[in-house]
Amino acid sequence: MISPTSPTTRASPSKGALRFFHGVDHAENFPVASVLLPRDIRSKVMTIYGLARFADDLADEGSWTVGQRLAFLKELSNMLAGSEPGPWLRAAGLADKAKGLCEDWHMQGLDQQTHITSEMQLMLAAFTWDARGFWPETAEQFDCYCRGSAASVGRMLLALHRVEGASCLQASDAICTALQRLNMLQDCAIDAKRGRIYVPACELRAMGYQAADWFRFCAEGQLPDSIRQWVRLSARTQSEQLRLNQHLAAALPLRLALELRAIIAAAASIARAMSRSPDPVMDRPSIGKALRGTGAFRLLRDWIFGLSSDA
Repeated sequence: MISPTSPTTRASPSKGALRFFHGVDHAENFPVASVLLPRDIRSKVMTIYGLARFADDLADEGSWTVGQRLAFLKELSNMLAGSEPGPWLRAAGLADKAKGLCEDWHMQGLDQQTHITSEMQLMLAAFTWDARGFWPETAEQFDCYCRGSAASVGRMLLALHRVEGASCLQASDAICTALQRLNMLQDCAIDAKRGRIYVPACELRAMGYQAADWFRFCAEGQLPDSIRQWVRLSARTQSEQLRLNQHLAAALPLRLALELRAIIAAAASIARAMSRSPDPVMDRPSIGKALRGTGAFRLLRDWIFGLSSDA
């Protein structure tokens, strides 16, 4: 039996969904309550972020055991549905924080928006994958994970802006998944130091490597040529996904459209940097590096006119 008050040291799992709440050069890639968003929506985004950040930390930070993390997330999910804090959160001294966040959720009226609540529950479910130390076997499995850990963020923003339609949801899912894939590539060395790996196992094996090889390459500070070629191709593939789905901006309110176009332009800059120097272990791409030379002009052009086929 695991005691709810006895944390043990463990490698931290995936960062989870919150990479979409910050700028592209941050470990998380979606702006928190940007000034481009209307004030009433901004407060709701802050509430969503607060709950998601707390849940992500339960799955990802500190020294709790896997069992404790899963218990915390289960109790938080129940609280979102109206329950009181459970014994694990209470024993860990986290009940008041969890209760305050859920009260904010209700005060913002988010509990009355079933689509948003459902997406948050999907995100919490994705965090349980993180808590277990998720390593995808296939690209399809990673996409399934991204449905909760990444696409849910986009869908919540669409719901807040009352944007509906299958084509909008599909484009949003594709953009969020591409952003998450780029961030995984960008931060692969950082993740490896924390015992994380996101390269699908089948793709790593196809290149002739195992997880132990990946961690060794990251520890040595350099990827072999075959993996660098894989990184280059992956970066270009995700950039193309952003280009193919940037039409979503045309269906959005102006402020959200400007926000989305800025995110896509910045992400494309990161993708170009990885394509030019496809070893994020030896040379982690950042927005600062990507904007050197003509990079700033290219980003501004992409923001105003959208990505071109040579993005």
